[in-house]
Amino acid sequence: MMNKRFFILLYSFSCWVSLLNGQEYPNFRWIDFQADKTVVVQGQGWGNDVVNRFDRLPGIYKDSVRQDVWRLSRNSSGIYVDFTTNSDSLVLEYKYGGKESLKNMSSIGVSGMDMYAKMASGKWIWVKGKYVSFEKDKMQLLFDGLGNDKVLFYRLYFPLYNNISDFQFGIRHNANIIWKSNPEAPIIIYGTSIAQGASASRAGLSWSAILGRETRSPIINLGFSGNGRLEKELVDLIAKKKASIYIIDCLPNLVAFKDEDVYQRLVYALNRLRMENPTTPIIFTEHAIATIELVNDASQKDYERVNRNFNRFIKDQVEGKDSNVYVLKAEEINLGVNSTIDGVHPSDLGMTQYAEASYLRLINRITALKK
Repeated sequence: MMNKRFFILLYSFSCWVSLLNGQEYPNFRWIDFQADKTVVVQGQGWGNDVVNRFDRLPGIYKDSVRQDVWRLSRNSSGIYVDFTTNSDSLVLEYKYGGKESLKNMSSIGVSGMDMYAKMASGKWIWVKGKYVSFEKDKMQLLFDGLGNDKVLFYRLYFPLYNNISDFQFGIRHNANIIWKSNPEAPIIIYGTSIAQGASASRAGLSWSAILGRETRSPIINLGFSGNGRLEKELVDLIAKKKASIYIIDCLPNLVAFKDEDVYQRLVYALNRLRMENPTTPIIFTEHAIATIELVNDASQKDYERVNRNFNRFIKDQVEGKDSNVYVLKAEEINLGVNSTIDGVHPSDLGMTQYAEASYLRLINRITALKK
């Protein structure tokens, strides 16, 4: 009797697992993001010109930028979709092409997706999902218990440090879905691994994602881990894209360059942006980690050195000459050791400090001045 009951339970469980892990969602219809061009993908500056659906740079740049930059541009950091739906459940399926995790980031931050709901009250609430499968060739994430009539819309963030393909979005057969867009000029961020999202535990906790939820502007994230070097090709591309604000946060990746090179790259970035956008606000950011006290201070000296060159650039090229250039000082970001995971890359706490205590405060001041 016991054996019979055990096998009945085992069979029932295996059927349930098969339902979740297989393609057997009889009450769902599937949206293929690669094929369905009605889906509005946000966080992309050149969405009509990409090779793969979730790339961040236009395809014609493949041979114009360094190989490392192109590889990182295929990571979907900062890409998201906004939508409304009356489906009580959603299923996401996709594949990823890189490593599941990194030494300084979790698997979910690197390869996972993240969802928030904007409520009628104006508050953002995180939406809990369940990874039914977490495999390179079959990621499957289930959101259930949805259908709250106080939700204005959902925002789904794509992985911070991986390139994805074969993305399928499942909703109930009888449900509706409407993809939202934001026609406002974006905030364009050009930066380093910190801008790309290291080391947030989830995609929605990168500072650019937090900033996006707190402003009305769409965000374009051009953070390239170890490769935010203020290179001419990237600066030229960004300058031609109209924005509400440009954020240049590249100093952490300029520590390998000599003083004059750091200075000249900053000068080129300012002049090129101003050639195309004479009055658009530009935020240049100091190397934030310069405020952290370390016993082994060799890297600290590098941080301070690039900041000295940066401040020389501001004094020579900006002060008294361009009132639409703003500086975010390291002291304003105010990262401490507990705000990072390794003395460099922000933890979730550090990401919040970056977004809310520094960038958002400065952007609100810029917005107030423009009124």
